[in-house]
Amino acid sequence: MLLKSLNIFGFKSFADKTKILFEPGITFIVGPNGCGKSNIIDAFRWGMGEKQARSIRGERMEDIIFAGTDNRKPLSVAEVSISVDNSNRILDIDSDTVTVTRRVFRDGESEYQINRSTVRLKDVDLLFMDTGIGKSSYSVMEQGKIDLILSSKAEDRRYFFEVAAGISRFKLQKKESLKKLEETDLNLKRVVDIINEIGREKDLKERQVEKLEKYLLLKSRLVDYDINLNIYKNNELTKKKSKLLVEIEALRKKREELSAKISRISAENERDEKLVNDIQLKLFELDKDLHTYRIKLEDIDHKTEKNRRLINEQNYVKDNIDKKIDERTKTIKRLNEEKIAAQQNEEEINYRLEDYNQKLNNLKSTRKSKIEFLTNSRDKIQQNKHTISLKNEDLNNIRNSMEQVIKELLDTIEKRKAEFTASEGRRQEIRNNINHRIDSISLLIKKSLNELSLGKIDNAVAQLSEIDIDLLQNEIQIFEDYEDGFRSILFDKSGVYAKKESLDVRIKEIVSSIDNLRAEIDELEDLIRIEQKDLDSVNSDISNIEKNISRDQNDKIWIEKHLQSLNTQIVELDNQIKDYKDEKLRSFGIIKNFENEIREWEALLLDYDDKSRSLQKEVLKLTEQRGEIGKRMLQRSDLSKRDIENQKIIVDKISDKEKLLLEINFKISSIEEHLWLEYEKKLLDYKDITVDSIEYSNLQNNITETKRKIQDLGLINNLAIKEFEDLKNRFDYYTKQKEDIEKAKDDILDIIKDLDTSSAERFLETFNEIKKNMSTVFNQLFEGGDAILELADENNILSCGIEIKARPPGKSFKNIDLLSGGERALTAIALLFATNMVKPSPFYFLDEIDAPLDEENIGRFLKLLQKFSKTTQFIIISHSKKTMEIGQSFYGITMKEPGVSGIVSMKMDKVINNNPS
Repeated sequence: MLLKSLNIFGFKSFADKTKILFEPGITFIVGPNGCGKSNIIDAFRWGMGEKQARSIRGERMEDIIFAGTDNRKPLSVAEVSISVDNSNRILDIDSDTVTVTRRVFRDGESEYQINRSTVRLKDVDLLFMDTGIGKSSYSVMEQGKIDLILSSKAEDRRYFFEVAAGISRFKLQKKESLKKLEETDLNLKRVVDIINEIGREKDLKERQVEKLEKYLLLKSRLVDYDINLNIYKNNELTKKKSKLLVEIEALRKKREELSAKISRISAENERDEKLVNDIQLKLFELDKDLHTYRIKLEDIDHKTEKNRRLINEQNYVKDNIDKKIDERTKTIKRLNEEKIAAQQNEEEINYRLEDYNQKLNNLKSTRKSKIEFLTNSRDKIQQNKHTISLKNEDLNNIRNSMEQVIKELLDTIEKRKAEFTASEGRRQEIRNNINHRIDSISLLIKKSLNELSLGKIDNAVAQLSEIDIDLLQNEIQIFEDYEDGFRSILFDKSGVYAKKESLDVRIKEIVSSIDNLRAEIDELEDLIRIEQKDLDSVNSDISNIEKNISRDQNDKIWIEKHLQSLNTQIVELDNQIKDYKDEKLRSFGIIKNFENEIREWEALLLDYDDKSRSLQKEVLKLTEQRGEIGKRMLQRSDLSKRDIENQKIIVDKISDKEKLLLEINFKISSIEEHLWLEYEKKLLDYKDITVDSIEYSNLQNNITETKRKIQDLGLINNLAIKEFEDLKNRFDYYTKQKEDIEKAKDDILDIIKDLDTSSAERFLETFNEIKKNMSTVFNQLFEGGDAILELADENNILSCGIEIKARPPGKSFKNIDLLSGGERALTAIALLFATNMVKPSPFYFLDEIDAPLDEENIGRFLKLLQKFSKTTQFIIISHSKKTMEIGQSFYGITMKEPGVSGIVSMKMDKVINNNPS
C-alpha cells in the first residue's frame, strides 16, 4: 500500500488547488524556511482526522483555512484529499484506490468522505486502525515525535509499541465493553430495584388475597342469612295483605249503597241545573250583543277622532315634502363628487394588487419547492430510521449467533487443550529426540568437515553415512501433526474460527451501513434546518404580502361597496323625490276620504243607541227566572248533605287501607327485586320454606355479627387475586431478567479478560521483537554499542511505560536523557526502524529528523534509509544537502506570491510547475 497523491486546497498557505503525486522510494520536499513545507505534513495529519489545532501548529481549527493576503481575499473552506493504493486490500474496502477527504468551512461545519461517500471521523479511524497509518501514528515522524520518544516519561513512548502490536482495536473493543459493562450494571441495579419493589407489592397483595378470601366466606354466610330474613318478612307481609283485602271489600260495598241514594237527588238537580244553564247561555248571548254595540260605538268615536288627527297630519306632511325635495337634490350633487374620488382610489389599488400578486406567485412557487424538499427529506429520514431498526435487529441476531460461535470456539479449544494435555508428555519426548538427533548430526558434520580438512575422505564419508535423515524427518512430521490441532481451528475455512470471522465481517458491514444511514440522517437534518429557516423567511414574506393584499382588497371591497352605496343612494334619492311628489298628490285624496268617512259614522251612532236599550230589557227578565230555579236546587242539596259526608268518611277509610295495601305490595316487590338483583333468586324458589319468629331473631343477630366481622376486615381489594397473579408473573419475569443480565455481565467480563490477555500477549510479543531489532539497528547506526528496551513494570504489561537505555561504542549504558543531542536523535531513529521491521508502515513522513545529526551520523542514517526504501515509501523534509543526495523525486515549495505557497516537482532532469495558471 503506497501513498499515491495529496490534494490540498485552502489549507494554511496553499490557497490554490495543489496536487502532489508520490512515487515509490524516497521523495524529498525542499524549500527555504517559512515557505510552507511542513504544511504538507500538517495537511496529511489534518486530513487523517487530527482534531487538536495545536498539533498542527494553530490556535483554533479555523486557523487552518487560508486567511488571505494583501492581494488575496480569505477563503471560506479548506479541503485535503489523501489517496492511497489499496490493490492488496489491506484496507477493508473493495477498491484499488482509497481516497479520504476532509473539508471544513469557516462557520465551523465540517465533513469527512471515503471515496466520495460521507462518513464519520470514527469510520476513518477504524479504516486505518492498526495499519501504522494515521493522524498520530509513527508513519509521521517529526521533531515533536522524537521528543515524545525521548520523553522522560516512560509512558509516553508506549504508543509506538501499541500501534506496532496492533492492539488499538483491542483497546477500542475493551473501551466499548467497559461501557457496556457500565450500562449492564445500571440495568442490573434498575432490575434489582424493580424486583424489590415488586416483591414488596407482591407481599402486600398476598395479604390482601387472604383478607379477600375471608371476606368472600363471610359474604356467602351473609347472603344465606339475608335470604332467610327476607323470606320471613315476605310471609308476614302476605298475611297482612290478605286481611286488608277483606276489609277493603266490605267498605266498598257500603260506599256503593250511599252512592245510589245521592245519585237520585243529583239527577233532579241536574235537570234544574240544565234550565239554569240555558238561561245563562241566553244571558251570555244578550250580554255579548250589548258589548258588541258598545265596542262599535267606541270604535266610531275613536275612528272619527283618528281621522280628524290624520287630516291635520296630512296637512303637515304636505308642508314638509317641498323641503325634503330640495334637501335631496343638494345631496345628489354631493354624492356624485364623492363617487368620482372613490373611482380614482380604486384604480390605484388595482395597480398595487397586480404587483403584489406577481410577487406572491413567485414566493409561493419557492415555498412549494422547499416544502416538497422538506417532505422528501423527512420521509427519507423515517425510511433510514426504519432501515436502521431492521439492521439493528439483524445485528442483534448476528451477535447472538456470535455468542454461540464463541462458545463453540471456546469448547473446541478446551477440547483441543485436553487432547494436548494428554499427549504433552509424548510430544515433549519427540521434541527432545529431535533436538538430540540434530545435535548428533551437527557433531558428525563438524567431525566430517575436520576429517576432510585433514584429507581423510573415507573417514568423513563413513561418519556422514551414520546420519539417519529419514528417521529425523519422520519424528519432525509426528511433532508437526501435534501442532496442527490448533491450526485446524484457526485456519480451516469451514471451521469455527472461520464462522466467527464471517460474523465479524457481517457485523462490521451492518454497523458501517447503520453509521452511513445515521450520517445521512444528520446531513438531512442539517439541510432541513437550513431549508426550514429559508421557508420561515419565505412564509414571513408571503404573510406580509398577503396582509398588504388583504388590506388593499378590503379597501377595494369597501370602495366598491361605497360606490355601490353612492349609486344606490343617488337612485334612491331620485326615487324619493318622485315619491314625495306622488305622496303630495296622495295626501289630497286621503284628506277627502277621511272627511267622507266621518259623515257616514255619525249616521250609524243613532241606530246603535236604539238597539242597545231593547236588549237591556230582555236581560232583566231572564235574570229573575234564574233566581227561582236556584232556590229549588238549594233545598234538595241540604237533604243529601249528611249522606255525602258519610260517603266521604268511607272513601277516606278505603283510601287509607289501599295506601297500606300499596305499601305492603311495594315491600313485597322490593323483597323480590332485592333477591333477584343481589342473588338472581325468586320468591317462588322458596315457597316451601318457613321461618318462625325465633329463627328471625337469630338471623338478625347473625347478620349483625357477620357485618361487624366484615367491617373489621377494613377495605377489601376485589382485584387482589388477579393483581397478585400479575405481580407474581412480573416478579418471575424480572427475576429471569436479572439472571440474564448477570450472565451478560459475566460474558462481558470474560470478553474483557480475553481482550486483556490477547492484548498483553501481542504487546509482549511485539515488544520482544522490537527489543531484538532495536539492538541490531542501534549497532548498525552507531557502528557498535547496544540499546536495551525494558518494561517499567512487568506485572502491568497493559499500561506500564517503556524504558530505553543506550550504550554508544566505548561508553557504558546510560539513560537516554544523558545522551548527546545527536546520540538521542540516532537512538530515536533506531527505534523507528526497529518498529518498522515488526509492523512496517507503508509510507513515512520524516520532517527534519536528520537536523541534529552530523555528517558521519547522516551517512549511516542514509544507508539504513536506502535499505528500507526498497519496500517502504519515504517522504522527507530536510535542509541537508547530503541527505538530499539519495532522493529520487523532489518537490520544491516556493512563495512566488507573498503568503501563498506553490510547488515545483522534479524527477530526474524534468521540472514541472504544478501551480494552476
